[in-house]
Amino acid sequence: MRANNDSSSSTLATNAGSKKKSLDDIQNNVGVLLKTLKPGDITNYPKPGETCTIHYDAYIEEDYISGENPVPFDSSRKRGECFNFCLGAAQVIEGLDVAVSKMSLGEEVEATIPFPYAYGVAGYPPVVPPRTTLIFRVELIQISSSTDKSAILENLAFHS
Repeated sequence: MRANNDSSSSTLATNAGSKKKSLDDIQNNVGVLLKTLKPGDITNYPKPGETCTIHYDAYIEEDYISGENPVPFDSSRKRGECFNFCLGAAQVIEGLDVAVSKMSLGEEVEATIPFPYAYGVAGYPPVVPPRTTLIFRVELIQISSSTDKSAILENLAFHS
C-alpha cells in the first residue's frame, strides 16, 4: 500500500504556536468525540511511536452539519493517497492523534475535534477560521512499528 508521508501536502500539520500536551493528558480531557461508522478488528490498536496509515476527510463542523453534501477542506481520499504519521509525535493536530489512538485496525469513525485540540484560538487561516471545531471521517488502514521490515521496505520503495 502506498502512503503519503509528505505532511506539507495537507493541512494536518500541528498548530505550531500551541503548548503540546501528551496523548494521556488529551485522552483524559474527553474533548474528542468518536462515532463508529465501521467497526475495526477490536484487537489491534496503535501505540505511541507506531506509524499509522489512514484515509481521512476533514470538515469544518458548521459546514458538515448544515450541508447535504459537505465538501472537505482536506482529504487524503480526494488525493488518492493514504496519509502516514507517527502516533503521539505531534505530526498531526492533537485531536487526530487522540482519535486514531482509540481506533482499532480497519475501523472508520467520525471524530468531532473541538478547537483546543484542532487549530486552537487562531485557526489555520485562510482554511480554518479561529475557534473552529472540526469533523474528521477517519479510517485506520495500517499500523506498523519501526521494526516492521515490510513497512520499512515499502516506505523506501515509495520514496525511491
